[in-house]
Amino acid sequence: MTAGNSAAAQQRAPHRWATFAVLAATAALTILDVSKVGVALPAIQASTGGSGSTIQVMVVGYTLAYAVLLLPAGRVGDVLSRKGIFLVGGFMFLGASVVCALAPDIAWLIGGRLLQGAGAGILMPQVLGLIQRIFPPEERSRPLAALAATIAATALFGPVIAGVLMELVGGPEAWRALFWLNVVIGIVVLPVAVFVVREPRGEKRHGFDTIGVILLTPAVILLAGPLSTVSSDSPASWLTLALTLLGAIFALAFVFYERHRARNGRQALVDPLLFGFRHLTVGVFIAGFMHAAATAGTLVITVGLQREAGQTALQTALWMLPAAVATIIGSWIAGRLPQRSTYRLIAIGTGMGALSLAGIAVAFGSAPIAALPWIVSAILVTNSFGNALAGPANQARTLVEVPDYRASVAGSLIQFSQRFGSAIGIAFALILYYGYEDVATVAGQPTLGPTLAIALTSVFLFIAAILALLDRARSRRTAPHAEPELRGSNPLATHASI
Repeated sequence: MTAGNSAAAQQRAPHRWATFAVLAATAALTILDVSKVGVALPAIQASTGGSGSTIQVMVVGYTLAYAVLLLPAGRVGDVLSRKGIFLVGGFMFLGASVVCALAPDIAWLIGGRLLQGAGAGILMPQVLGLIQRIFPPEERSRPLAALAATIAATALFGPVIAGVLMELVGGPEAWRALFWLNVVIGIVVLPVAVFVVREPRGEKRHGFDTIGVILLTPAVILLAGPLSTVSSDSPASWLTLALTLLGAIFALAFVFYERHRARNGRQALVDPLLFGFRHLTVGVFIAGFMHAAATAGTLVITVGLQREAGQTALQTALWMLPAAVATIIGSWIAGRLPQRSTYRLIAIGTGMGALSLAGIAVAFGSAPIAALPWIVSAILVTNSFGNALAGPANQARTLVEVPDYRASVAGSLIQFSQRFGSAIGIAFALILYYGYEDVATVAGQPTLGPTLAIALTSVFLFIAAILALLDRARSRRTAPHAEPELRGSNPLATHASI
């Protein structure tokens, strides 16, 4: 964007910080719905009579619907109207929350969660696109950093909010209050958005990759969806394997089609040229593995403390509170370290996270039940601190080579990797949790499920650490006398934290 265009954008958005506040609140609401529901899973299962597989579908379905719509919704916003598509997604999320709050059984709850995820996937790309449009480049770092901080705080304190709210409401149906909370916030925020959010006029990009969307949608759903139904009461079958392989075929077809479309000079849903930026390619995979570990690990630990250690929803949330504080401290430290430290921060942070999750897995398999919450809470502090060091570093490193005019697309791609990684991680972790819940550990603990599930999440982080080390080694070979420096601060890096 030129200086003249920046000034024009500023004039067209005189109330841009009011617009930002509405966008940030709505974005935070979609993340809150991920973090707070984990605390309520035992209560939801007891109240609705849902099986292990239906609970898994309810959890994974939200993330899958979110992931499926991120890329196409971002493109639709570019072609039509970001504000209009944002409102469509916001009101869809609001209506779906009502469905979840009133759901008479698990089937209605699953349907409501799918609609919620779809609404989140539709509105989230518009949040990033609108911020790009209403703030000139020289001012963009502040709103993007504030957005990242808002969403991080929401994710961290979501379980605490859920635990307190359920404790106040009380009773077996207290989990419904979590969805009514969405409704209350949405009723306040969305009507304000209608009048406050302004989209500056600008050139609209034409063309929509319909075939790309048709190929991507079944690829995402089939790669993770069938796995989310596997549990002790619904074991894996040949149909599960066949559907998953079919998803892989759709994924390969999507890749080949996008390359063909780009070679012919047509607008692709995912521009293959982006993967020419090596740090972006590596960073996207690291982000996916990190979020697979973070979401699945938090979910399994939350459920495990309630089901295995007999903690209430509020007690579980409070046990995890020190980890939330450690994340804030780690993020503050990471933001003040030299940019040349990004490689080390990614490797050290993911390594710390992996080792701490492995320690929590051992604790679930061998520690006395009375001491388990204390041990898990203490180790989680190290895990969260490590993730807080690695996350911002990977975000900055991922987008360091990407020019500004491609940063929005690259940010959406990273978001997609995070959401898809979360869906896959949760699916596999819950397969192990429910599949081995009735099997005793070697140390005599009554259930092996959480031990195996948390151990799997530690593997995800070990893979992320290895990828970071390999990327660093390759960069050193290309520039043996100096570790690559970031080209100044990259405010767009905060896209990846969302």
